[in-house]
Amino acid sequence: MNNMKKGFTLVELMVTVGLFIIIITIAVGGFTNAVRTQRQVSSLISAQSNVSLVLEQMARQIRTGYLFCNTIGNTQTGSGALGTTPAGSVPDCGCTLSYPPAPSGSWTCNALDFYDAESNHILYSTSTTGALMESVNANPAQAVTGNEVSVRYLQFQLYGQVEGDHWTPRVTISIGIAPSSTDPAVASDVINLQTTVSARTIDCVPGASPAQC
Repeated sequence: MNNMKKGFTLVELMVTVGLFIIIITIAVGGFTNAVRTQRQVSSLISAQSNVSLVLEQMARQIRTGYLFCNTIGNTQTGSGALGTTPAGSVPDCGCTLSYPPAPSGSWTCNALDFYDAESNHILYSTSTTGALMESVNANPAQAVTGNEVSVRYLQFQLYGQVEGDHWTPRVTISIGIAPSSTDPAVASDVINLQTTVSARTIDCVPGASPAQC
């Protein structure tokens, strides 16, 4: 009886090692992609949750607010910029008439200035660092979005907010956000959100007659 020693040839070993390397490479690549995707999803959910809460807060204030992007006692009827006022009065909202005719046309604004139900002077705008800012009664603006959110754009579409147009003000908020991250793949994911809020009362100067509103 022959005592034969069997083993693998060099070719078999090379093929086995090659297949093992290919399988490991595929597995590691899949795991890496799964981790990156999980990080992206987590960042997007966190950013969207934060901004959703901010939009809800803004909607509550707008619903009971009045005098949107307008100076008290000033009826805007021209085709120029709405909210452009003298120093010391209501700040400029950076509005342009996007859908005539005035005064009941639609205005596109870069900021939103109004008075809430308690007559607090509210101003929403964006900062150069990508945060949504709120100023109350001309106090220094504070960020209302978290550090995990980067605001890419903010726009307000106003309709019926001009005194004397006899329309209930309607504000459409459009905002684009992205997670604050040094990872280009994560930071490039922009979420576009939009909501429309109607105020409960017609825009009117306090103490004015119904005919003036």
